[in-house]
Amino acid sequence: MNVWPLSAEELAGPHHEALLRVFAAALGYSLSSQRVLAQGAVVRRHAERAGFRAFGAFDTAEKLVGFTYGYTSQPGLWWREQVAAALTVHQQQQWLSDAFELVELHVHPSFQGLHLGSRLHDSLIREVPNRTALLSVMHRSERARQLYFSRGWQVLVEDLRFSSDPSTPFSVLGLVLSAAKDLP
Repeated sequence: MNVWPLSAEELAGPHHEALLRVFAAALGYSLSSQRVLAQGAVVRRHAERAGFRAFGAFDTAEKLVGFTYGYTSQPGLWWREQVAAALTVHQQQQWLSDAFELVELHVHPSFQGLHLGSRLHDSLIREVPNRTALLSVMHRSERARQLYFSRGWQVLVEDLRFSSDPSTPFSVLGLVLSAAKDLP
């Protein structure tokens, strides 16, 4: 298994269909579900954001089996504004003033348990120039939560319900990136 950087063009182009297959399988959606189809447009939009960086995990046949990406957090973006509303003013200053958003990290279920999630996480975070990083993780994603906690992430908001899906509870996690520079 190899983990390589992916350009915005690769993520939105040649690896786009494989990315959606991984996304669907990791979250238990059908490939034709509305959520997966919408994610295709979201990824393309995210790939154009400032500070965008991405990595893919590939099997021995060079097939994409996992991916992660993120970008520099900017005021006015939907996710950031939802999170900012749940933070105190002090937390907003501490966590949002120079932040990177880890947007997605997924590994196909057939390849989970091989530490690809850790490798993808560490590759993405390792050279991010921002001071802090933020992400949201579903409460039901215990494996993902364990990965993030093992990497030093801390809970900033325990129960956030996004306006797009108020029935699903998320936690918002933060990481001080100077600590992330010491990752293996």
